[in-house]
Amino acid sequence: MVAASGIGADIKGPEDAGWLFGEDQARYVIATDDADAVLAAARAAGVTASAIGTSGGSALTRNGTSAISVDDLQAARERWLPAYMASD
Repeated sequence: MVAASGIGADIKGPEDAGWLFGEDQARYVIATDDADAVLAAARAAGVTASAIGTSGGSALTRNGTSAISVDDLQAARERWLPAYMASD
């Protein structure tokens, strides 16, 4: 989301890579300007939900540390397929 939007974020959460990067079918990340309303709607529907961070700035950080610039993320996103296709 950060690379696609060009907007940084600070993700709050554990250091567990599975939590950070897991892509199971029961987990989704959304961006909203009204987290309280989304969380209330989820509770009303019986869906487990939590706020995992905030958006803004020019870097992706985890718990305010380990900054990766949005520009670097976008560059990596754009070059990975050509690099992969060029490898033996």
